[in-house]
Amino acid sequence: MVPRHGLISFALPSPWGWGHGLVLRRRLLGEEDLRLDVLFLRRGILEGMVRRGALPTTPWPGALAPPAITLFHFQWLSQERVRIRYWEEIRLFPRAREQAPLVLEICHALTALLPRAWWDPALFRCALRALRRLEAGDPPQEVALFFRLEALEALGHSPLLLLPQGVMEKIRQSQELAPPEKIILSEVTGKIWRETLETHSKERRSPWESSQKGDQ
Repeated sequence: MVPRHGLISFALPSPWGWGHGLVLRRRLLGEEDLRLDVLFLRRGILEGMVRRGALPTTPWPGALAPPAITLFHFQWLSQERVRIRYWEEIRLFPRAREQAPLVLEICHALTALLPRAWWDPALFRCALRALRRLEAGDPPQEVALFFRLEALEALGHSPLLLLPQGVMEKIRQSQELAPPEKIILSEVTGKIWRETLETHSKERRSPWESSQKGDQ
């Protein structure tokens, strides 16, 4: 059975060359072959980086290739604004790497909405913060939600872009927004959203509505 995140990575084109996209898909499907990975990556944009000395001759130290999260972050390393220290830092999170598909899937979702995210180091910094939280043992789903919020804010977009279906319409109808700390973005937390909106609408009733209810 093909993992859902594997399908996502295969469906989205890689702006840095066909080789990188193939490596991502193979890694997410559980296939590991360092020689093929190096071959595919060198056919892409990373070949120029290796020639300039921006990366080691082989993309990874040691005998084993790292998980998908490290491969994915080579995207940002293709920009001069993003320094090699980010790549070095990612290697320091062995526990977080177990959640690589989760962070990777969120990155793909963001870049599908906002193409500029591929070139913006702000998203990379948000991803590093997510890795640190995963490494500290924070719940993966909670990390994912905060990652979405932080990344959208860092890229200058409203977190409302990722609201569950139907919530945006409720907000428009009530013309009220929940406090930012109560904004939770996930399909599995729709119940929390409904409770938040209901509570907020009760708290924001007009004096006329309150007095009318008291008269009854």
